Amino acid sequence: MSFEFNCRTSDNVELVLEGSFFWEIVDLKEMLSFTNDTTGDVCNHARSRFIELVSKRTLVRFMGEFNKIAEQVHKDDQSGFYKQRGVKIHSLEVTGYHCADKRTASVLNDIIQETTNRINRLQQQESQNEVQLREIQGDIEEEKARAQLLEIQAQNAEARAEMEGQAEAQRVRSFLEALDNTIGMDKAIGLWQTLRKEDALRTISEGEAQLYFTPQDANISIERHTHA
Repeated sequence: MSFEFNCRTSDNVELVLEGSFFWEIVDLKEMLSFTNDTTGDVCNHARSRFIELVSKRTLVRFMGEFNKIAEQVHKDDQSGFYKQRGVKIHSLEVTGYHCADKRTASVLNDIIQETTNRINRLQQQESQNEVQLREIQGDIEEEKARAQLLEIQAQNAEARAEMEGQAEAQRVRSFLEALDNTIGMDKAIGLWQTLRKEDALRTISEGEAQLYFTPQDANISIERHTHA
């Protein structure tokens, strides 16, 4: 069942509401015993409820709550009006509204347009903010991954250094222990140092670096001889 009637907001704007009822007869005997015009009764009662609820709201508030108002018209009705007439309201919907006065209608259209533009701007800004947020989150995750990579690389480098140190220590120990009983520990240490110098010279000779030795390092003695 469709309806159309006028009502006023609390700021005295006259509106023309359009909508529809969805209802059914649940007790035919009650309906026939109470009224001969069930449709008219239901429509008039809903109209009274609408007028009452709309009159408590400004135009702007009505525009944001008209669906809620339509729901309150029948769901919050404690009068027992519909039950007395053997009917049940399933839903009541406002399908449209406009201002009765043309000048007011023009202002309303401007308000609606501005509201729509504002919502579009907000949605656009929210979209931009979401993009920026995702970019920031991506940068954060990238920095976290880089920090984890550096930490893993540092741990691996430390582990390699420790393993190389342990291997070097084992080589030195094995070398010295093997020569200790034959040439003595002091000579074994000297021989090890000489071999290490040789390794260093070999490494340097394969590159472009330069190594300088003092006479003591090279075991060189400089003597001056006077000839008569």
